Amino acid sequence: MIIQCRQCRTKFRFADDLMEGDGVWLRCSHCQHVFFQDNPQTVHSKQEPLDRGDLFSASEDLPARETIAENHDVAILQANGMKTSDGYGRETAPEIAKPSGAEDKEDESAAAFELQQEDQKQKGEKTSPGGFWRVLKVAAWIITVIVVIPAVIYFFVFPEMGDRLLKVVNSYVDIGIREPARPEIVAGQVKLQDIRQRMLNNYVLGPIRIVEGTAVNQADYSIARIVIKGEIVDAYAVILGEQSTYAGNVLNDEELAVLPEEDILKRLARPEGGSNSNDKIMPNGMIPFMIVFTREPAGVIKTTVKTIGAERLL
Repeated sequence: MIIQCRQCRTKFRFADDLMEGDGVWLRCSHCQHVFFQDNPQTVHSKQEPLDRGDLFSASEDLPARETIAENHDVAILQANGMKTSDGYGRETAPEIAKPSGAEDKEDESAAAFELQQEDQKQKGEKTSPGGFWRVLKVAAWIITVIVVIPAVIYFFVFPEMGDRLLKVVNSYVDIGIREPARPEIVAGQVKLQDIRQRMLNNYVLGPIRIVEGTAVNQADYSIARIVIKGEIVDAYAVILGEQSTYAGNVLNDEELAVLPEEDILKRLARPEGGSNSNDKIMPNGMIPFMIVFTREPAGVIKTTVKTIGAERLL
């Protein structure tokens, strides 16, 4: 006969000659559930015969395990169909033996479970340091994006912005940035003499006005970077044009006749002057200067020159 566990629905093959009395108590080897198995012969004698399939009609709605054990895999709870003792005065029920192959499967499952636990343990040990390095990498990326990249942009692409940023930071936190001492401006110690002007024809620009002269250091200390400014005005004292040049830059007539306007103005704007003559002018020392007006508008009546810059040397 075929019997079925009331709880897990595992089916077992059970020898009819082992069934006695009204039935026997059995324990499922799969789920350890203890249940009473009625003797079909006794039940049939008390009521109308039933088909064997009807004995388990109540369990048809639940899926049954397809494992069916052989006769030698089944154990009876007690020969008389009641209970047994385990030798200590406690009532026990022997198990229905596990279905064929179940023992091996359980051993494999236990081994797999142990391997899985060992795996998880090793993963946990590996993950722990890995998590630290992952956090460290994220922190490094954040610092790179927030600090390094903007710093590169500020200091190499836009250096002026970088300097401004450093000054702002230095105003809140002293990072050791000190502004260089600005040189003392002593333009009043420079006297301009031997001033003269003339017109010269440039092959590209046409007539140009040239103002020349000499700057004299009247101070009792050395000075540098003398800057001279010239203005051309009309009869109503309206300024029609102005040019500023550094002393020590002088061009000859051949250069003035052939050089384009951009080159003329560039060569007159060198702070150090020709041969570095504007880097240091001793007391009572003299240095020539030249101012050139190109594309002069009509109506110029007067030209004025004055010193607008000179630095004291320590």
